[in-house]
Amino acid sequence: MARLKVLLFLIGLTVSLTAVAADFWVKKPYQNWSADEARRMLEESPWATTYTLSGIQTNAFGNDAPSNTGYRGEMEGNPTVSYNLQFRSAAPIRRAQVRTSQLNSHYDKMSAEQKAAFDTSAAKFLATAFSDRIIVSVTFHSNVQNYESLLRNYWAGQSLAKLSMTVYLNTNSEKLGLIDYSYKEDTFQFTFKRPKQISPDEKLGVEFVHPRIDRVAQQRILQEFSVKKMLVDGEPAF
Repeated sequence: MARLKVLLFLIGLTVSLTAVAADFWVKKPYQNWSADEARRMLEESPWATTYTLSGIQTNAFGNDAPSNTGYRGEMEGNPTVSYNLQFRSAAPIRRAQVRTSQLNSHYDKMSAEQKAAFDTSAAKFLATAFSDRIIVSVTFHSNVQNYESLLRNYWAGQSLAKLSMTVYLNTNSEKLGLIDYSYKEDTFQFTFKRPKQISPDEKLGVEFVHPRIDRVAQQRILQEFSVKKMLVDGEPAF
């Protein structure tokens, strides 16, 4: 019985410590976030996550492996494509962007005038309102160099008209279509109308189609986010 009590205590302690670690954005202002915390907010948090697609090559060294110059797919036993999704209109993500910029710019070593200029620019950036829309940014990456080139060509060639029937923001009661699309380098951006009403118990789903990139097949991606976990001061932040 004593061992059971100790085990239950340790489990409870682990859960408690995990919750504290996960809620750094609640425990302290963004100006005090570490570089790792800012990165976690942008990569794996209630407002951001990474979706990875795999294309295991069963005949990676077979005669059918492409041999065009610059192709690296035949050298990868498991080529992958990943998409990092971020709610760029959400305040926590924007705070992480500002904090990352602070750290990269060595804010603590700036002069008073430089800090004032930075703070003014950051305040203007954070004050931007998104009362009528939601912006989702998607950055892609692959462990095969040529795949990244193919992805750039594909997403650079897309438009609002081309994507209007495959890209959606889903709630329990609404399927919101795309109202704007933009692309730059390895990142594309979806803009949707903000849902009329959504409860904390719902999930918010970002839906789009990944194109066939050699061994990684075309497939529909539906990444869901828990609205309950996206609450800030009791209100959904997205």
